[in-house]
Amino acid sequence: MVSFFMSYRSDDDHPVARLLDDVLTTRFGSDSVVRDDPRVILPFAELGRRLSASAALIVVIETPSRGESAGRVERLPGFSRRTIAAAFRQQVPVIPVLVDDAELPSAGPLPEARRPLGQQHYRRIHTSSVQADIDHLVDDLATAFGREAAPAGPAIPLILSVEPVRGFMPPPSHGPSAAIVYSTRTGDLEAADSDRLRWWHPGFVAHYSTRYEVDTSDHSIVVNLRLPAGTAAYHFEASITVGLRVTDPALIVRHAITDAGVLVREFLLDTCRPISAQYAIDEIFAAQTALDRRLTDDASALGGITLHLSSTRLSLDDRTSRYVRERTSKRQTDAMRERAEHPLERWEARRLSLWANVQADRAVNVEIGATPTFTGPPTLPHTAGSAAPWQSVGSEPGARPPSSETIPKAERLLVARAPTQVPAGQDLSVEVRLVTEGRSVPADAVAARMRSFLVAEAGTPVTVTVHAPAGLHAEGPLQQTVLVTPDDDPDPIRFGFGARTPGLHRVDVTAWAGGTFLTEVSVEVSVADGGPFRDGQPKVAPLGAPRARPGEVTMEVRFDGSRYTFQLRSDAALFAPVVESVTNTPNAAVENAIREMQQLAGGGSRYTAAMTREVIRSAGIQLWSELVPADVQDQFWQVGGDMSAFTIATDHDVVPWELLYPLSAQRDAGFLVEQVPVVRRTYGQHRNAKVGLRNPRFVVPAKAPTGAHEEVTAIRAILGAAHSEPITRADELLTLINSGALGATHFACHNTFSADGSYIDMDGGRFKPTLLAEASIRKLLAETGPLVFINACRSAGVAPTYTKMLGWAQQFMSSGAGAFVGTLWAVRSDSSARFATAFYRSLADGATLGAAALAARIEQQDDPLDPTWLAYTVYGDPFATAAV
Repeated sequence: MVSFFMSYRSDDDHPVARLLDDVLTTRFGSDSVVRDDPRVILPFAELGRRLSASAALIVVIETPSRGESAGRVERLPGFSRRTIAAAFRQQVPVIPVLVDDAELPSAGPLPEARRPLGQQHYRRIHTSSVQADIDHLVDDLATAFGREAAPAGPAIPLILSVEPVRGFMPPPSHGPSAAIVYSTRTGDLEAADSDRLRWWHPGFVAHYSTRYEVDTSDHSIVVNLRLPAGTAAYHFEASITVGLRVTDPALIVRHAITDAGVLVREFLLDTCRPISAQYAIDEIFAAQTALDRRLTDDASALGGITLHLSSTRLSLDDRTSRYVRERTSKRQTDAMRERAEHPLERWEARRLSLWANVQADRAVNVEIGATPTFTGPPTLPHTAGSAAPWQSVGSEPGARPPSSETIPKAERLLVARAPTQVPAGQDLSVEVRLVTEGRSVPADAVAARMRSFLVAEAGTPVTVTVHAPAGLHAEGPLQQTVLVTPDDDPDPIRFGFGARTPGLHRVDVTAWAGGTFLTEVSVEVSVADGGPFRDGQPKVAPLGAPRARPGEVTMEVRFDGSRYTFQLRSDAALFAPVVESVTNTPNAAVENAIREMQQLAGGGSRYTAAMTREVIRSAGIQLWSELVPADVQDQFWQVGGDMSAFTIATDHDVVPWELLYPLSAQRDAGFLVEQVPVVRRTYGQHRNAKVGLRNPRFVVPAKAPTGAHEEVTAIRAILGAAHSEPITRADELLTLINSGALGATHFACHNTFSADGSYIDMDGGRFKPTLLAEASIRKLLAETGPLVFINACRSAGVAPTYTKMLGWAQQFMSSGAGAFVGTLWAVRSDSSARFATAFYRSLADGATLGAAALAARIEQQDDPLDPTWLAYTVYGDPFATAAV
């Protein structure tokens, strides 16, 4: 179910907001609108839960009262400033709706937490046409966040005739453009190019029951679709020309495909929606190019039909076109006002005006096959030896003015190089470069792409950190920050070490933008007494995320057997690593804490509800005070106020960090997972902006827990998945994984954990994490990036711990999964099913991965005796959204 959070109070005099509320409720259902409550201030966790379960926050801005300046959101009645700020922190889409002449507030005077409101794409509703404007807005919301309700389009019947087989059969009536398919009395199908089967043969009637004529002629249709745009509450009008022909007549009969038009339309919607949703409405040319590239690459096989998708045309409706022109005109006016003080700047303002007008016209009037003739804004006269403004923009179609935007360039690579062998006692260097793809890299370097890395015009700071074992003594700082500019690569970075201890040592190199992880590579150095010195091959990795995400905080945790290294990263502050030596590993203490949580989950405690909460809370406080160094605690409080997501970057670690309860003498905001979305990442895990929910499959072994099939039925309904038999055999599951075609996979099963590792008992043998070795090395799941959710429960209501050491999470994420969800200790069967359905519902409705986890946790807190909501761990990008 799609729901929306409306930032207005229903008891205020807001006629347009109330009417929009009514239409949304009528269109999406009685529970589709969440409103600010005028009687109570929601706790932060509850506000976060409601927002994360909403597709978008709709902010209705009425015209100002007499004597009140336009755009003063702070004084307009009925708006919750906390709600707007929380929505931006949680990456929930915010849609301002302007009534009549109301304007967005200027970003400058707003507090930082609400400043993005001034840059949002807006919708405008006029009281003179209020019903029509609201109807169009709600239609666009349905396109962006729900399913399209447009007409089905032209019908193409494929099964032309169906006749029972009898003693005398008339000849086929549709000639050579139809194929003949017979069904046998046993249910098989046999196809023939012509009616060459002898209907008069004595055994013919006894063997066959029905004759079908299937259309195999060529067809060409034009399918008109409404596709969502990346700009919330707007859409593209798409006209797609498709050629099709039946290539497997028997399959058409088996699937009873009577109308190819419906099948083609659904295929185009499923294919095009995720692509178009990546582009704003003023990026229509780029969106059309991306769709054309996807649809015209190859013929596509679809249920016995071969499609030839020949052309795509995108356009904007009248309301969207007016919005583009209005927004462009305002930007032009603001830019000219800023530049009017100097003659040369006035010329620049005129140039901006011309450039913006061309971009607006091109966004509104893209024609299929047209080659853009405008190559960029006119050149500004400049003195000899100076660089022309915007020189780096080039002629990229659809490019935005770079004065306030980031400039997409060629992919950047993180390249690390170190010697492979070093004599003990000698020094060595690890050289790190950030290199633009296509530029020269040492032949023996190892590099990784920085996919879609966007560099701000003034440069983007990137911090490079190295992690080395104790056997390599650091001779200098272990992290350095460089400025990456649009056109140049920074100088190489050197990290010096002394080779002290013989053995094979791995050095991990990570790159960060604020608290946002970009990428990593590893190099290995062999240290031997009296050994040779040999140069090594460079390692390369793509630099992934475009920039630091506001409020994203990452806590790196590394453990080498004798010491923990913590480092807290955010866009607000970059702290130095904190090293803590330990006399004993935390395994025993962790197992004791987990045992206590399992006892509570199993209902074996005699505590009251209030006492149970205190027992769980005390375990979280103890974990915080004993395992998180005091310096890191202080750093947490410095950045915690603006935190939008918290990532725990760790590998092969046994600590249930999700149980953390940050507490100081002055601050108590609850468990960390109550405050913000919390996820983990494991080293070697790629950052995926999308989590695959397509083609869901369910693993339900024969010895499944009670309620497993009901759980699967509920999740199947949420995802809109067609019925299919669950996977029960280990070999079937492994074959699907190694094929690279694994879609979203939900396990409802038992899992056994022991000192030797985890396994799931299936037909044909045990399925173990080690069976994913090939998938991990070859990254077989990277193409589909599926969600993997292992919800393992015993019939008695509990499941053993499994996500530690070389477990399921590490193996699936290193294989390329988009996200992984599992439990840290035993959970109740009924509670685990409720958590899973709440999580899938939020993710499928558009919540980010972190917000979906937060919503599912909050929904589980109604039973104070059950700590299940703390038991789940989620691996992935907290800001990733579902690819459906």
